[in-house]
Amino acid sequence: MLTKQNIPHGILDDIFKRFNLSVKNYHPLATSGNISYILETVNDDYFLRLCPLGQRWRSKNEILAEIELLDLLNRSKFPVGMPLGDVNGQSIISWGKHHGYIRKYIIAEENLNPSPKDIETFGYTVGRMHSITEDFSTKHKRNHVFSCDSTKRHFVEAKKFILESNFKDARGFTDAYDSAINSLHFSSRLSRGMIHEDLGKRHVLWNHGKIVQVVDFDRSYFGRLIFDLGQACRGWCFSEDWENWSNEKFNALMRGYEKARKLDIYEKADLVDAIKFAILERSLAFCLRYIYVSHDSKDETFARDSLFKQLRIIEENRASMEKIINIK
Repeated sequence: MLTKQNIPHGILDDIFKRFNLSVKNYHPLATSGNISYILETVNDDYFLRLCPLGQRWRSKNEILAEIELLDLLNRSKFPVGMPLGDVNGQSIISWGKHHGYIRKYIIAEENLNPSPKDIETFGYTVGRMHSITEDFSTKHKRNHVFSCDSTKRHFVEAKKFILESNFKDARGFTDAYDSAINSLHFSSRLSRGMIHEDLGKRHVLWNHGKIVQVVDFDRSYFGRLIFDLGQACRGWCFSEDWENWSNEKFNALMRGYEKARKLDIYEKADLVDAIKFAILERSLAFCLRYIYVSHDSKDETFARDSLFKQLRIIEENRASMEKIINIK
């Protein structure tokens, strides 16, 4: 469910003055969480993003950590949008408990129906990002971490509230989720670095067949690189209706990734389970979004289908996926 959230006009005017922007028009964007605006000036358009309250809230330190990561990627000529500095050279914006920044808005769009060649290009982009961020950790602390261990703990805390909610067959869901998430165990030798964590199609912007910007690093954290790749595979290798898995797409993504960064033996061994973890992490996220935020039956259905359908599809394709991984 997409909603528009508004910032008071007086607050916006103060922000414009601080960044020396002569804004002629501005309007909020409908998003799934963040408070977002398009700002139109005579010369350029800008994108203003502040975190909301609730589950998507981020502290000042977390926004500063995101800016640190963007700076590293930008210095390595990786396609990201850099936050704009104000008259004093400061980038972070705070309105009450809402924190964020402004960046330039570029003319680009999502690629919701990518060809295998496009997916190979995307895979290369992910591999290149990981080659830059491997072993890098931001100085500012990140509180929100979406690792397998933290998701297991989060589920234990959330289970009581799920069972007390009107979520469909809550007991069947929690029993199945408990079994699935606790069956996953990952090698301690997996490479780590700063990861995006949410590399779905809507966060990769294209222009004339080229990736011109990767956006929305607000879920980034220091973690296993394979978890980032798992989320990328989940988002790009299922069909649009999430009913089928494409090994052609998976092969293209892996081919592109390994042109930029080679997987080691531990990552190859754990990649299929990393994709399963990506499915489980999103399943819980959509379950809780349904209960606490949207009450939208589509979120409830997606949470259940992730757990009961998508995991099964991955297991049905495991042998062919592992063959693709090992051939590389």
